Amino acid sequence: MKKFLALFLVMLLFTSVAAAQGIGTPEAPVQVTFLMKDVMPEEIDTVAVMDAYEKGLAAQGKYVDIVVLEAPAGRYVDVVPLAFRTGEINPDMIYFQGNTDAPVVNEGLLVDLTEYINNSEHLKNLLGDHSKMRLDNYPYLVWAAPASVSVPAIRKDIFAKTKTGEALLADPTVDNYLAFFRDLKESGLAKYAVSEDGSTGRMDSYFNHAFGVDSTIMKVGDKYVYSMVTDAEKAKLEFYALLYKEGLLDPDYITKTWDTMEQSFYEGETALITGRAGDVVQVYNTKVLSMYGDEGELKALPPAKGESQAFRSIDVTKEERGIAINADSPKEVQDAAFAILDFAASPEGRMIDLLGVEGTHYEIKDGVITFLPQKDAYWSRFFPTIDGLPEGLKLSKPVMSEPAVESLALAKEYYAQDLNVVLPEEMQPLYQAARSVYNEYASDFVRGVRTFDDWAEYVEKFNSLGGDQLSEYLATVIK
Repeated sequence: MKKFLALFLVMLLFTSVAAAQGIGTPEAPVQVTFLMKDVMPEEIDTVAVMDAYEKGLAAQGKYVDIVVLEAPAGRYVDVVPLAFRTGEINPDMIYFQGNTDAPVVNEGLLVDLTEYINNSEHLKNLLGDHSKMRLDNYPYLVWAAPASVSVPAIRKDIFAKTKTGEALLADPTVDNYLAFFRDLKESGLAKYAVSEDGSTGRMDSYFNHAFGVDSTIMKVGDKYVYSMVTDAEKAKLEFYALLYKEGLLDPDYITKTWDTMEQSFYEGETALITGRAGDVVQVYNTKVLSMYGDEGELKALPPAKGESQAFRSIDVTKEERGIAINADSPKEVQDAAFAILDFAASPEGRMIDLLGVEGTHYEIKDGVITFLPQKDAYWSRFFPTIDGLPEGLKLSKPVMSEPAVESLALAKEYYAQDLNVVLPEEMQPLYQAARSVYNEYASDFVRGVRTFDDWAEYVEKFNSLGGDQLSEYLATVIK
């Protein structure tokens, strides 16, 4: 009896250890529901990728069933956080973007990922320094990606016809950018040098530092203020107003959406387009190549030089976008969800996420990975970074095009860190009120609806509706 009991205890211990190391069983995989923007459950690529992930994890003794959910109708950033908070949707893994996750975190609905990240086999090694800092400050969203920097780009065939392009590359001052924009219009190479999608946010990415707007929060005298009310911001808006007045900035920029702005570029009406370094530049480049051939390949441009030279400063207070795990999901489901994320960061997972699935997106001949036509429309379902692939891979062509890689190199070269803070929930309305004043006046200043004689009026209104109270708070938390 004692021998039987001892044997039983040993088997029980072995089973417990195996269970701790594995997830689910072949007969009963752990179901993980997943909601992510633009990842559709019935899409061929999505089905193929999730199946490949399940098989890869199963080979490691981790049996999961990834169920992709469809987002509620409406604009993702608006409807998804609310639907999650009200219980209309309840995914185990969920993607947020646009800093819309704060109310969800305040209600305790997301898992603190610190322990998971620290104990991960792969994901902790895939994260850049900026991502690690963000997780230290705000451990609820994880996003393995280069710092999100928007880089301007132009078709090479148009750039080659300019008289001022080489001078711009040699010395990208604000004056040389202005000369370049004028050249594009006066030479008839494009109707407008640049357009936007409702605000000047994309131009801000490469003009902010040149005018001295080097952080979200700036110290003016002995007071911390948001850069929106600084003299540097005023100087930048005056420059934009000049672009608008001369017809270099699309006069319809304020009413354009991202898709109509992109269409304006694709059709040659606008010369420059600005998109996130790496993956978005890759998408733009693929599109123009299909329309204009190799001569239409994109060329990434550097940020303007002036007071300083960098792309828009990178906020490290938190991830603006990323994947989270539902705090209400059972622990075994949370473990399974993170196992998926860690696998996505592994060399095998990176191959699937970046290259797709063998037979669908590529084939292997004589040890060389050759991409199939379906790969042209393929994009990463998890982490948009080209890092982490197995060493020694032989590819028929690079994972990313030369312009996309060039944009990433520029983003890395002209990196600057932001000064910002995460405001408590009770102060968010103050910030939103002040920000709405900025949006109104900035648009009017640029379009000439108001003159800059109204700048003092704007600053006073900004401060009265929240700016002053925000500055008082900033003084207590910025050391």
